[in-house]
This record gives sequence, structure tokens and C-alpha cells, in this order.
Amino acid sequence: MSGTARAGARELLRSIFGFSDFLPGQWEIIQALRAGRDALAVMPTGSGKSLLYQFPAAAGPGLVIVASPLIALMRDQLRALADKGLPAVALHSAQDDAEALAAYDAVASGRARLLYAAPERLATEGTQNLLRKNRVTLFAVDEAHCVSHWGHEFRPDYRGLGEIARKIGAPVLAVTATAGPRTRDDIRRSLFAREPDVFIHSFARPNLALSFARKRAGLRQILDFIGKGGESGIVYCNSRRMADVLAADLARLGLDALPYHAGLDAYARSAHQDAFFARKGVVMVATIAFGMGVDKPDVRFVAHAGAPGSIEGYYQEIGRAGRDGAPARTLALFDPRELALRWRTPEIAAENEAAAGDYARRKAMARLCLASACRFQTLLAEFGEESGPCGKCDHCRGGPLAWPRRARAAALGWRVAAESRFAAFAGEGVEETEAEPVPPSEPVLDPAAMPETALTVNETRLLRALQAERLRIARRLGSPPRAVASEETLRALAVTRPERLDDPLFARVQAPAAFLNVIESCD
Repeated sequence: MSGTARAGARELLRSIFGFSDFLPGQWEIIQALRAGRDALAVMPTGSGKSLLYQFPAAAGPGLVIVASPLIALMRDQLRALADKGLPAVALHSAQDDAEALAAYDAVASGRARLLYAAPERLATEGTQNLLRKNRVTLFAVDEAHCVSHWGHEFRPDYRGLGEIARKIGAPVLAVTATAGPRTRDDIRRSLFAREPDVFIHSFARPNLALSFARKRAGLRQILDFIGKGGESGIVYCNSRRMADVLAADLARLGLDALPYHAGLDAYARSAHQDAFFARKGVVMVATIAFGMGVDKPDVRFVAHAGAPGSIEGYYQEIGRAGRDGAPARTLALFDPRELALRWRTPEIAAENEAAAGDYARRKAMARLCLASACRFQTLLAEFGEESGPCGKCDHCRGGPLAWPRRARAAALGWRVAAESRFAAFAGEGVEETEAEPVPPSEPVLDPAAMPETALTVNETRLLRALQAERLRIARRLGSPPRAVASEETLRALAVTRPERLDDPLFARVQAPAAFLNVIESCD
């Protein structure tokens, strides 16, 4: 495309979006779309993926469709686009009838230049009839890894987007921040009728220093990592209860710590998020419910109180640190016994693609926790990217002095791999021969190890629903119920109510998606 065309595009970029020029890689992708080609863009968090579909909408004419699973992110982008004067509407399940009708009318009349839509809304005959009557110039799929069983957030309703795109007939753009080679192949097969142009940006984040540690005294380790306070950061937990307990303990010790998870009411979540943006030094102790669309540049650290469920999820979460380019640090705590369970693939994974993808992601994260080489080099290799040592992670720092630490990591990795072959499904694993004693004042960060207390009414109701689901699965598989899930695991699920399949508790059950559906239906 000519220099005049790019100069005109830069002027539109400045007048509508306020940017003087495109970020690296953006213009090449926009050029491919304007030429009528399909594109798959794998770009790390913070690299400007949303502009790839917002700019064509601003350039017009016609309608740009964005399939997205994130209602909160839709709302945030609609507010931002309204401030820029770019007419955009959304269709999703959280709308009332009046809002949906207003969105349909804006599309039908041609007033809307951009339509955000949840996949289930795009699948309806009424929506498709409406879109066929409009000139659709681009069909974009945000969070495209959701289409893949090998992605860390597989959503069945994403599987139908490829067929919808073919019916509409416009160029297709698929964007995601995290997709390894397997996931990228699945996206290409599922979403595109023709071979797309593929744009893969480097996943390297040279300002991040990664660290991993065996979980011993969880609160003490996290407190030592955070330091004296004064810096903004995020601590991710694997359950709502863990987030509440840890936030309370950090606040008791003098930090400005707030919990955030789907169990809080909307007012509390909004107030805590506003505080995180407005005040310096707030530590957000959260489940994965916090993070999508969060763009705070000066987050100086991200910690994980338990091993993340997948490489992709881990990369997205640590990507919220250091967006200003200044040095930032991360820490992930892990329990070798839980990693031994991840290493052991149940028989069901061999027969079920979704289960196979789930366990592949768990095992990849276990490999990173137990790696004896450079952490970032190992992480990038999972995304198919070659790199040299980062020089900043816990295995690179210290030069020759790091070799004993690497040797211990290698030895622990061999022990976990060997132990996993004999690990019982209920979670027996590596012995804690080197574990330090935990003082009574420390919180227990493993929900499965919580002392057994009386359940609330809601927890009891959920436990009974989980037991009924276990019985159904056992009858279908011809297995005893305890082989599907132990009573202790069901109780832990009822108490902690994990929110996604890569939660470590689901490593202990067969057919984890069925149990997650029960938990979500009891919310």
C-alpha cells in the first residue's frame, strides 16, 4: 500500500484513537485485512490487538463484527469507543430486552459501525438474518484460543464460529495473546475456510524476572516476595476462599490488600478494582476473575499462591506486570505432590480430545515449575519460540552460584516424574522430607488440606449435587464412584468452588467439565 495511504491511516489513527503511529506489527495486519485476506494474529498482552478490528470499523464503510466471550471487556470497550465517537453496540446474555432491541436497531439502520457479540448470540437465526442484510467488512474473533481443545479456555460455543464466518463471507481475523503451535493449528482448521496470513509476535518480556519456589510456608513466602509494600501487584489464588483468607492475612500484616473474585457482589468488585487503579501500593488478591482488560501500567509484581493451571494462563497473568517497560518480578509457588498428579495422565484423556488437551496443559505447567534451565527460555519454547537465557530468572541469576539451585530443581523433577507413575488418584505423591514447619498463624493455602469444618447450607447443597453427578459419571464409565472423585475432593470443590478447569482440584477427578458445570449451575 502506498505511502499516501499509510499517511491517511495515521491521520485517522491520530484523530480517532489519539495515537501518532501504529505499534509494531499492527499496520501489516491491517493491510492484509484491507486487501481482503484472512489473518491470524498471535500478539502478547499490551501489543494493541483491539485496534486491529477497531481501526477498520473507524475507516468504514460497513459493519465490523467482533465475537467475544468477555462481557465486561465488551462494556469497557463500548465506553471507550463512545468517548472516541465511534458508534458500537453489543449483543450478549446479560442484556435486557430493551438493550438487545436497541442494538439490533442500530445494526439494522446502519448506525453501528462495530458489533460486539457473544458466540451464542451470533448462532441465533435472527442475528444471522440481520447480518446478511448488512455489508459486513470484517468478522473478528477475539480470544481465538477459546476455539481449541488445546487452548487454556476452551468454549464449545466457539466451535460454531467458523461456519458463521463462512455464511457471512467477510475476511476473518482471529486474535489471541496466547496460543502455542497446537492451538494455532486448531484455530486455523476451525475458523478459516482458506489459509490465513499468520502473524506471530515474540512472547519475550525482557523486563520480567521469573521465579518459582516449592510451597512451604505460603504466607511467609509471599510476604517476603512482596516486600515492605508501596508497590502495586497481584496475587493469584486458585479459589475464592483462598483469596479471602490471604487478603485478610496480608491486610493484618500491614499491606493494602483487597480480595477480588466472582463470589463478591458487583459493588465490592467495582470498588476494589477502582481502588487498585486509583491508589498506589494496592495488592489485589484474586482468582482469575480479575485481569481481563486490566491495563494498569505500573504493576510491579505478580505472584501465584499455587501452581497455575496452564502455560497460557500463566503467561497471560504475568503479562499484567511491567506494562510500562520498567523491571517487574513474578513468583509461582507449587506443591510437588500436586505436580505429580498433573504428570500422570488418566486413561480418560486417551479417549477424549478435551481431556487430553486439559492434561497436556497441566503437564506443560508442571514442566515449567520443575525446569532446571532458564525459566523464560522454557516458557517461550512451549509457544514454539527459540531464545537464549533471559539472564533474570531464578535459574539465571547468580551465574555459577545458580548451578546448585538448578541441580536441586532437576533432582526434584526426576522425583516427581517417577513418583507420578505410582501416585494414587486421591493425590499421594512426593514426600515432604525437606518441608519446613509452618507456624500455627500461617494460613493453609491448599484448600484440599483445610481442616474439616461444618458446611454452610449452600455448600451442603452443592456437595449433594456433586455427589449425584459423580454417581452419574461412575455409572456411565462402569467405575466405582470413588474412582471418579474422592469424598474429600468433592468436599473441597463444594467449599472452594473453583471457577475454571485448570484449577488443581480438577486434576483429582474424572470428567472435570461435568463437575464444573454443576458448580456454575449452583452459583
